[in-house]
Amino acid sequence: MPAIELRPGFFMFAIVLAALDRSGSVLPILCAMAVHELAHIVMMLACGGQVRRLTLRFADLQIAASGLGYRQELLSALAGPLVNLICGAAFCMQRPSFAAYSLMLGLYNLLPVWPLDGGRMIRCALLARLPITQAEHISEIVSFASCGVLLLAGLVLTFIKKAGLWPLGTAVYLTVRLLMLARRADAER
Repeated sequence: MPAIELRPGFFMFAIVLAALDRSGSVLPILCAMAVHELAHIVMMLACGGQVRRLTLRFADLQIAASGLGYRQELLSALAGPLVNLICGAAFCMQRPSFAAYSLMLGLYNLLPVWPLDGGRMIRCALLARLPITQAEHISEIVSFASCGVLLLAGLVLTFIKKAGLWPLGTAVYLTVRLLMLARRADAER
């Protein structure tokens, strides 16, 4: 049985969701997140790994696992977004809000930015073929380039396509969040 650690940010996240939940979207968001993380855990176990600890934070769950090679870790990283995309397609008529949040979560996690699932998949693929320092360097370049593309897309949509401030605001938020996640993941390694 893995240890479960609840950080203060998890409770803050729950309070923020509950406070902002005027449309009844908390349950579909939490279900999409739970399905995503459960898919990771199931794939880790199916690949012969062990789940040692689950840490719940602000809009984030970290799974500490052992016993996985690079191929098994890549498959485990792919499982979460893949299940979200499948749920998004399968439930679009019966549960449209769950489907929408599943699609958003799956696509977001496929961004090739460390430590998101897309970044983990790239890093695992590189580590299987290259020395660790070279693989991590390439992974870091891909992560920063992806954040740069997000910001560029936000600038284009906001100022050239006149889509309002939300694309740039979203791009800045995602970039800052991704950089903070990467910094925290690197500090914990």
